[in-house]
Amino acid sequence: MNDELRDRILASYPAVLIRRFFDLELLDRAFGLAAQAFVAILPLVIVAISVLFSDGGEVIASSISDRFGLAGTARNALSALFTASTSHERTIYWVALIFSFLSAFSLSRRLSRVYASIFGVPRLRRSQTWRGLIWIVVQVLLLIAASWLRDLRIGAGLGLTVLAVAGLLVVWFAADVAGLRLLVPTVGMRLIAASAIVSGIGRLGIAVWAAVYMPRSLESQAQQYGPIGVTFAIFTYLLAGVLVYICAPLIVTTWISWREGTPAPELPAE
Repeated sequence: MNDELRDRILASYPAVLIRRFFDLELLDRAFGLAAQAFVAILPLVIVAISVLFSDGGEVIASSISDRFGLAGTARNALSALFTASTSHERTIYWVALIFSFLSAFSLSRRLSRVYASIFGVPRLRRSQTWRGLIWIVVQVLLLIAASWLRDLRIGAGLGLTVLAVAGLLVVWFAADVAGLRLLVPTVGMRLIAASAIVSGIGRLGIAVWAAVYMPRSLESQAQQYGPIGVTFAIFTYLLAGVLVYICAPLIVTTWISWREGTPAPELPAE
């Protein structure tokens, strides 16, 4: 390989994108965000659903099992995992709930810092911490709405399925725009909208991947490790989702800087 060809490859968009991904340490950050999301967002979703149903954990377990067609060991392990988080008497463990909420709030601030480094904008000021609180509510509502729309298309006719998928895309786009607007308010709407569109495409890819991967993974992990094994498969799913969250703005900002021949955004000194 001659020097000219090597330089062209290193200057290509995929090479620049990969290099920036590792320069920003996004893989390490994604693992941390996924782990925190697992212990923060899911308990809040269970509590929110418990307000509407007698057993939020069982509702979530049944919804996941029905979605992926799980039965036997995998269904029992999934039920054991989620129902252990709730009480049969609808007693909410307020201490655990408070810690989950604080963890979710910390998650929003960490994600905001990641976004700030990608877009090259200042981090949220302390006076803007309320944005993280609203972000938590948006994410919980998103998970509930997305789950309902996914369940709606199961066993439905073609027309209702198309409507449910369209509604899911709209929910994803609106949630991504709202989330970015909350966590990086100084970024322009064109960048936010473009990032939300790329994120929506990535979510569709995850949905297809999960439809193929998750049933086999959940079944295999449940048979080998029981409820703990289920957490491995769910964490992998969350990690893929987090990577979409942070790679969407990375793809957009890197493309713009590469196309215009300008340096990649850098976080201003605070």
